[in-house]
Amino acid sequence: MKRSLRLVLFLIVAVGMVAVAYQIADAQKKPTFPTRPIELIVCYSPGGGSGITAETMKKIVSDDKLSPQPLIITYKPGASGQVGWAYLASRKGSGQTIATATTGFTFGFVLKQSQLKPEDFTPIANMLMDTQLLVTYTNSRLKSVKDVIEASKKAPNSIKISGTSAIGPDSTVANMLEAAEGIKLNMIPFMSGGEASAAILGGHVDLAISNPNELFPQIEAGKLRPLAVFSDKRLSALKDVPTMKELGYNLQFFTHRGVLAPAGIPKHEEEWLIGLMKKITQSKGWAEYANKYMMTVQFIGGSDYAKYLAEERANISRILKSMGKIKD
Repeated sequence: MKRSLRLVLFLIVAVGMVAVAYQIADAQKKPTFPTRPIELIVCYSPGGGSGITAETMKKIVSDDKLSPQPLIITYKPGASGQVGWAYLASRKGSGQTIATATTGFTFGFVLKQSQLKPEDFTPIANMLMDTQLLVTYTNSRLKSVKDVIEASKKAPNSIKISGTSAIGPDSTVANMLEAAEGIKLNMIPFMSGGEASAAILGGHVDLAISNPNELFPQIEAGKLRPLAVFSDKRLSALKDVPTMKELGYNLQFFTHRGVLAPAGIPKHEEEWLIGLMKKITQSKGWAEYANKYMMTVQFIGGSDYAKYLAEERANISRILKSMGKIKD
């Protein structure tokens, strides 16, 4: 009986040791990722919405200990974001470099602003949904959207409006207003939302169109006055600001904020990055960030994000064609 018991115990220990050995061997087979700090490219100048979003991501990853390696932010502005995204595409095969993505990324393909193709990237995840806000400076003679339209009709091109890039989300929203009311605004493009905001704060332009998170600090400080928002409902922190639809203009526009990696990265790196972005969107800090700047947390990962980007390209192409900005 004692021999049988010893034999059973021996077999249990042996099986356990074999199982542990297999686990160790399996762990050794799996490549380690990330092996060094992850470079997060921001394709616009510091101070804009993309930069603020990236800095928030970096802080959450560090504070919540979501990664064995930190995020290191690199700013590569230029050509409406194309400089940064071209750099990302050049890092093909490695998930150690990622980049923020906005609806401006989609405009690049629709407008053929570079030789880049959607296949040059691995969509990781959408993180937020954003909208557009129309503002003026506090002492402006323009007190409402109606004032803007009337002034533009009296003197076409007299109203200067700042935004990011010559053709992108900001200018498209301005073009939508022009088309709806038969007016002509003088669009002044800048390299980032921060520069566009600086222009209106300095009185160099009459209006600015941008994402709420880029403009809200100056609104909160009493330096800018919001006129209208291009969303389907009023913003939580700007409850006194009407939507364009409330004012009688059926104009809405939404933008996304996501993350990309280069094409050709290993599957385990793609899955790890998708998992990291999901953890970020589930964090308390991300919810607070989205709420403060009036954005909606919306995680769309991997292949679903790729489908979203394809649909966005089709929608923007349709809008620009309807306004005569691009041909069939």
